[in-house]
Order: sequence, then structure tokens, then C-alpha cells
Amino acid sequence: MKSVIIVGAGIGGLCLAQGLAKAGIGFEVWEADAGPQVRGQGYRLRIDAMGQRALRQCLPPELFELFRASCAVSGPARFVDPQLNPLPGRRPENWRENAGEGEADGDLSADRQVLRDILSHGLAPRIRWGRRAKGFERDGDGVVVYCADGAEHRADLAVAADGLHSPLRRQWLPQAEPEAIGALNLYGKAVLAGVDPALLDGPTVVFADGFTLVIELMRFGASMETLATRHAPDCRLSPVVDYVYWALFGRMECLGGALSNEAGDSVRRRVEDAARGLHPSLSALLARTAPETIKGREVRMAGNVPVWPSGRLTALGDAIHAMSPAGGVGANTALADAAALAASLAEGDVGQAVVRYEADMRDRAEQALAATRAGTERLLRRA
Repeated sequence: MKSVIIVGAGIGGLCLAQGLAKAGIGFEVWEADAGPQVRGQGYRLRIDAMGQRALRQCLPPELFELFRASCAVSGPARFVDPQLNPLPGRRPENWRENAGEGEADGDLSADRQVLRDILSHGLAPRIRWGRRAKGFERDGDGVVVYCADGAEHRADLAVAADGLHSPLRRQWLPQAEPEAIGALNLYGKAVLAGVDPALLDGPTVVFADGFTLVIELMRFGASMETLATRHAPDCRLSPVVDYVYWALFGRMECLGGALSNEAGDSVRRRVEDAARGLHPSLSALLARTAPETIKGREVRMAGNVPVWPSGRLTALGDAIHAMSPAGGVGANTALADAAALAASLAEGDVGQAVVRYEADMRDRAEQALAATRAGTERLLRRA
């Protein structure tokens, strides 16, 4: 009977947990946060065909259908300059339109917290909230993971799924630390009241000088309670009302310089400065956003995925191949990692499974990193 410790209860770690549960493999999920609602999880996530395949593979059918039903309904995207003049020539070659209502093909726009609720469903007995991993030691055909509280736990495999600042990755592969790329991502959400209707038809991508503003209406077909009742009655989803998601992705010098531990009004002032010179509909949307919903982070990205001798510790998602938000590939690659690792472990020997998974993950991640680098250059272009 295999035993797996998954460090991190983000969407990648939870997707892996669902895949292991489906395969009958024993696991625990460790999460440093004290509970699922301790901190905000962000807002909109675009889930592409790769991410959807991973979710279909790992989730029970009723939860996968709930995921699809819980995603926002959206129209085709438009690409414009800061005054909302069309820029069809700036449409990226690899842009993927959202699936229309009732359509099977296309990207899906999910609320991050709702997706995490779905991925958490049924796993409560196996999630250890408030358990922070701080290091590890190889132990024969297994691994010992050390907790911040001094406890030690042994497993056949440990999986670092705890993001950019993974302590396990820092001990194991210090050379894989993600590098700052000189960019910031500022994002928030606004209520629909008073928003220019032209911004509600589909995603709007605004190319400015040194930064890009992405806007998307998150309109849900029904309340989350109603959707859960239809598809998975015992699943409890966070209540979410329709909102407008936006994100400013730009060069650090164009968005106010380096971030420290800023939040609320401080980050909002950066947004207000960036809004000067934008079309009144755009600046009004940003001004209408409640300060407490505005978040900001420095963008870091892996240079590559290093090669290492496979063993009883592995990693997925941002813990090993952090990406910029450009292209929307980071979350999808993490989901694909999770599905691939679950499938490999279901086939037999842990050691062989890790070798297969890491070869697959490395190929997928290098392709995704190349795509997100190209996308980053497009979005940060100076006029």
C-alpha cells in the first residue's frame, strides 16, 4: 500500500489528491494555512483543454460536471489600445476563446475559490491544515518529512506542491529558485453596477505602454448552491456573485516600482496611477474596485526545469516550474502534472512511476515555459 504526502493544498496538490483517491492510493495533504478560508485565493482562472482533461481524469464525474457548470459564461475577446480602439494585429496567435454557453470546446473561466472548493470535496479527513513542512531526508525506499512543529512523518513519496516558496524545493534544488523578471501583476474585482456594457460582452485585452490590462466579466449561470444541488448535492461551494475581474500585468517601473508588503490603499494608488490616460470606461472600472479586493505580487519565473536523480521526493506546478501569468498556462500545467503523477503512481512501483512522471513533466513544463516567455514579451511591450 503506497503512502504519499502532498505538501500544499492549492489546485495542483488537491487535483493530485483527487487522482490518488480515485486510484485507491493512500495520501495526506499538508497545508501551512490554518484553514481553507484563511487568505484570499485569487479570482478568475482560465482552464484550457489540458487543464480540463486533467480535471476530468482526477475528479469523480459529478464533480467534473459541477466544475463545468460553475464556470462563467463569456463571449469572444477583443484586443484594443488604451482608448478602446481595435488592435486586431495584437491578437496572439495562440489565443483561445472561452467556450460558449453549452459548448464543449474552448477555455473555461473558473472562480479560483470555487474550483478549490470542488477539488477539496471529500478530502477533509485527509487534509492536515496548519501543518507546515520545513525539510526532508531520504530514508531508504521512502522519505521523512519534517514539520515546523518538530514532528516527523515517513511516506513512500513526498510531493512538493506548495508553490513559489516551497521549503522542500529550496532544500532539494536551490538552483531552481524562480527569478524575478522585473514585472508586477496587480489584480482585483469590481461589482457590475455602473460598468460600461461594452466591457461585459467578453474578455477585453488592453495593450498600453509597458503593461497590459485584462478585463473579463465573471457571470455565472446560477447560484453556486443551486449548481451544487443539481450536480453534487453534498458539495458546499463558497457563495459567489457575478463580478468583473481585471488584472494589470506590466513592467515594474510602469506600475510603481518594486512591491514590499503593500496592500489595500497602497496598491490601489499604483492602479490609479496606471489608469491615467486610459479610456474613461477603463479608469472608472479600476476606480470603482474596492481596495480590499486589490492584490499585487511580483512576478517570478523559472529559468528552466533542472535535471536531478529521481527519488522519493518530486514536485509539481509552481514549486518546480513557476510561470508568469502571461498565456494562462501555469495553473493548467500544474493540473496536468497532477493528473500525470496520479496516473503513473496507479500503474505500480513508486520509483518507476516518479521516473516516468518527471520525464513527462519536464517536457511539458519546458514547452509551457517557452510559451509563457513569448507571451510575457508581448504583454510587456513598450509602445
